[in-house]
Order: sequence, then structure tokens, then C-alpha cells
Amino acid sequence: MKYCSINGQEQTELAVTDRGLAYGDGIFTTAKIVNGQVVLLEKHIERLTHGCQHLKLQFPANINLKAQLATVVKGYSLAVLKVMITAGSGGRGYSRLGLSDNATNIIIMISDFPSQYETLAQQGITLGDSKHQISSSSMLGGIKHLNRLEQVLLRAELDERSEDDLIVTNCQGHVIEVTSSNIFYWQNGQLCTPEISSSGVDGIVRQAIIAKKNDVKVCQIRLEDLKDAQAMFICNSLMGIMPVKTYNNRQLTVDLVLKLQREMKGFI
Repeated sequence: MKYCSINGQEQTELAVTDRGLAYGDGIFTTAKIVNGQVVLLEKHIERLTHGCQHLKLQFPANINLKAQLATVVKGYSLAVLKVMITAGSGGRGYSRLGLSDNATNIIIMISDFPSQYETLAQQGITLGDSKHQISSSSMLGGIKHLNRLEQVLLRAELDERSEDDLIVTNCQGHVIEVTSSNIFYWQNGQLCTPEISSSGVDGIVRQAIIAKKNDVKVCQIRLEDLKDAQAMFICNSLMGIMPVKTYNNRQLTVDLVLKLQREMKGFI
């Protein structure tokens, strides 16, 4: 880790009573820093604001987060930014009753950028199917909340597998995402992505692609629907658009994905 601050003070210590630790009571976003600027900064601020509203968290009114981030990231040519907002310490059990107005904590961290991403974005990754399924929740679908135990278990499975990433379904058998990214695929020339209103995370790059390519089909799909996919890619704010070169050992074309990368340059 290159940098860490809590509520604007450079430090790494947080109270053990923080509700983010106790209950995952909070949200976060992860962004790419390029040449001293946060890529898609406005979208990440929107994500944090929306997440706080959705989870009924008090967004700190006395902190200009946008200005603070702009100052903090200066001097970093390529790095990873992570911002977490926790409910802070207080309340009793699950209840937030009794929390003070300024209990919320904002944690800002900067770390090294994964060195392999640039190569993988051109060569592509190998993809398989996870043996696990994630839950569905109308309360939390699409939100990047701090309770990531499902993703921890998915990553543990991936660490024991030979593939670069794994497709994850929910408990209804619908394809949702990969272990930490969204997924798109082409079927009969149509660009598609899974419907994720009740599971997974509505990623910022996913949103940007859907907005730019207004013919993207958002649909419920199952693993068997992918057996004839022409091409696939995964995406998030750090890796951008990353082609899939093989899915379950079946070779896929990466040309469609590389073309989309060029089309989305300057938007993500």
C-alpha cells in the first residue's frame, strides 16, 4: 500500500468497534489512477453517493470528497484507488440507533496497479465456470457493499483452478458476473450482458458500455446459453475491457473485443 488516510488524516488505524468490520456496514469503490487523475471520478463519486443513499448511510457533509481525492492522487502515474465509507462506531447490535452525525468514516487507499493487466487486455484470459453460486437480494442487488464474503470464497476457488477467472451464477442458475468483474458476450452478432438487478455489482464500466452501445441486450441467461457465444469479455474499472480467449477450453475470437476497446477509448 502506497497511501492510506481516514477522514482526511494519513493513518492506518481504525477502531475495532467500527460497523464496517463488525457487519460489513458500508460501501466502497475501486478506481484507476492515470497521470495523477482518477479515471471516471464523477461516476465513482456517484456510486458512493448512491450507495450511501441506498444503505441509509450518512454521507459526510463536512468533507469535499472530490477535491480530497483530486489532491491525494496527484503524483501517481498509474495506481489503484480504493475508497470505503463505513457507518462508524456506535449503535447496539445491528441497530444504528445512537450513531452520531459524524460517525461515518471515509477511508482512502492507494496501491500498486496490477502489472499483468496491460498484457491480458491484448492477449485475453481463460475462463471457466464456478462451482459456487451467489445469493439474490432485492435489497442489495447492484450495490458495491463491504460484505464480500461470497467473493472471498469465489476467489479461494479460483486460486485452486487453472483458469484466469470463473463465471458465477446466482441461486436461480442465472449467469451474473465473474469473480470480480462484469461479463459481456456476442451471440449471433448481438452484444449481450446478464441482467443483475438482484445479484452482483452494476459496474461503472458496464454502465459506460451500455450507455455508449445503445443496442446492448440485457437479459437473463444460463450457462448453457453461452455454449455458442462468438466472443466474450470481462470488465471493471481497473482492467477496462479484457477479452476472453478460451471459455471452458473452447477457443473464442478476440477481434470483436479489440474493436470494442478502440471504440470505448476515451470513455472508460
